[in-house]
Amino acid sequence: MKFLAVLFILFSFVSSYASPAGAELIIINANVRTMASAQSKAEAVAVSGGEIVAVGSTKTIRSLADENTKVIDADDRLVMPGFNDAHVHFAAIGNIFSSVKLVETRTPEEFVQRINDTVRFLPKGRWILGSGWDNRSWIPNDPPSRDLIDAFTADNPVFVYNTDATAVLVNSKALEVAGIDKATKDPAGGRIFRDSSGEATGLLRGSAIQIVERLVPKDHMRNWPQVIEAASNYAASLGVTSVQDTHSDDLFILLLALDAQRKLKTRVYDCSNLADWRKFAAKGVQAGSGNPMVRNGCMKSFADDEMESTAELERDVIGADKAKLQVAIHAIGEKPNETALSIFEKAAKINGPRDRRFRVEHARNASDPDRGRFTRLNIIASMQPWLFFGENGTGSDDFKKIFEHKTLVAFGSDASMTDFDPIKGIYAAVTGKNAISVEQAVRAYTVGSAFAEFQENIKGAIEVGKLADIVILSDDIFSIDRSKIRNVRVETTIVGGKVVYQKDEKLKL
Repeated sequence: MKFLAVLFILFSFVSSYASPAGAELIIINANVRTMASAQSKAEAVAVSGGEIVAVGSTKTIRSLADENTKVIDADDRLVMPGFNDAHVHFAAIGNIFSSVKLVETRTPEEFVQRINDTVRFLPKGRWILGSGWDNRSWIPNDPPSRDLIDAFTADNPVFVYNTDATAVLVNSKALEVAGIDKATKDPAGGRIFRDSSGEATGLLRGSAIQIVERLVPKDHMRNWPQVIEAASNYAASLGVTSVQDTHSDDLFILLLALDAQRKLKTRVYDCSNLADWRKFAAKGVQAGSGNPMVRNGCMKSFADDEMESTAELERDVIGADKAKLQVAIHAIGEKPNETALSIFEKAAKINGPRDRRFRVEHARNASDPDRGRFTRLNIIASMQPWLFFGENGTGSDDFKKIFEHKTLVAFGSDASMTDFDPIKGIYAAVTGKNAISVEQAVRAYTVGSAFAEFQENIKGAIEVGKLADIVILSDDIFSIDRSKIRNVRVETTIVGGKVVYQKDEKLKL
């Protein structure tokens, strides 16, 4: 059996477990926060078979390495559990990269950078589409050519319109796919721009555009395997190792296929529409069904003020809960929160005691009495600090009072509705007018989110027996000035003991 080990040098000894030697990967000289308990730190972590097998001193963990071990020096950077975003729309995140916006690019360099920022998250073969460039406003104002972008787009055809759609720039890959070469004649009403040697520059006008345009996949934004793969690549770059997809689009089978192809870098808990709970119950699906990478059994709905829809919501919640499915209700405002809590309370009374973990998504602007009900009923507040941050310049969720109530809290983003970056979510939670501690915010993004999906025993902390989902950050968010947290960047992301993202290196596709 092969053993995979990851070593982290941290500040103080926590615990150790002697594993057979032969570690494949060791990361040394790191500052690790395990999140196993308040302020817990360690010197080293070892991983085997995708799980953490030792947390302890550098000396102990070093003994697991041999001549085949890869060593990464973290240079005293912060190491902590990977982020778990408790509320995303995963396919929509992937579709952010389905089109690149080139409006208001002022220089060729900025034009190139925007395309590069998109292509690095795309799977090989996926088209790079976009529009909006206008070289007349550039300095210098020379028209673009494929030479600007070929170096980093060799695996992806590029097709991007100018601002008035009278011209298109394509790269060499797109020219190859379209069969355009020196021998290709200009079509009637069109022009293929060429250099001094007769080679196409990549600039097309008029009817020449159609030679390539007809090859662009019609289902580009609905090619879900490619869209999800892009979302997973992007998540890895942000240190997000798990997401809870609340979009209700039932991508479970697709996700399983991507996992089988080793194209998924993110663990996904897939939520579906509550109205479909009978279909899932008939298949025997329950909360958390699946494998460590892809799971389902979460049902999502919305609370509003309509009595008729509230009655239907109540019936569905009671039925889904009886079938041991997890239920999450979106609620913003006092009345929707009150409605969600009352329905959950009634369902629990009817179906009897069990570990059900009802969730209120957003849980925003609940009344003071209802904040107490969250705690009393053990209902999870799934909240998104960055989503509402900035109202009056201070943020508006009273996280301080929520945590004083000892409410079960899971943090997320609501991306693609807002920024996916968990660092910004933590920044918002610890700098607003009702700020909480960095420790509380990080725990909500790791331990809290793991609990929200019945996974606290296998992830969310750097502990023996848990999945090796780990992130290395550029700075210690626990010690730097809070105002600087938003500038912290992810250096390395590890999922199941495998490096899935390394800053300044191309994503391992």
